[in-house]
Amino acid sequence: MDLISERQKTKIFSSSGLDDIDLDCYISKVSSNKLCVAISPSMSEDFSDVSKGFDLEVKVYTPKGIAIFLSKVLKICSEREIEISFDAKDVKLENTRQNPRYQTNSPITIFRPLQGNIEGHLIDISVRGLRFYSEVPLDTGSIFEIMLSLSDTIGKIIFKGKVLDKTGLPDGVHRMLIEEISYSDRQKLTDYCMSLAG
Repeated sequence: MDLISERQKTKIFSSSGLDDIDLDCYISKVSSNKLCVAISPSMSEDFSDVSKGFDLEVKVYTPKGIAIFLSKVLKICSEREIEISFDAKDVKLENTRQNPRYQTNSPITIFRPLQGNIEGHLIDISVRGLRFYSEVPLDTGSIFEIMLSLSDTIGKIIFKGKVLDKTGLPDGVHRMLIEEISYSDRQKLTDYCMSLAG
């Protein structure tokens, strides 16, 4: 899997330090030597302070950590999208994850009393959180009881999870932080993550 891909959350800064630029955006298109970055429709900022030839520092939030590189503005596509230079050889990876994340597609059930349960599937998981796919949109900050069917040998676990923001995530994908989990289920989750690591 390539480190940099579409829809990843990105921050761009002025690398000169003369101009105060600090913008949240996401990658809208990837090619071998350039990236298009766009500002999310929910954000009010735009690229009006950026011009062609501008030097930038770019941070891309990837599953393996933060990819950091210097770049230059190649083209202003619109007020909300620009094209920047990209050289994979110059990328430094800063591993900010204390807990590795593992890809899996185990089933997930989100309990919603009075509204009906939601069935989905995991995309990846760590001992502290998970990303999953659900056709039903969930509000940021809401807390749900969750059941995961990890594997035939490890079984199911139940915990309370908090929905995190969706910045840079594709439609239907949600991030969740594990808020409350029993000791025994935490052990099962740790065992499951170790089995995926192997």
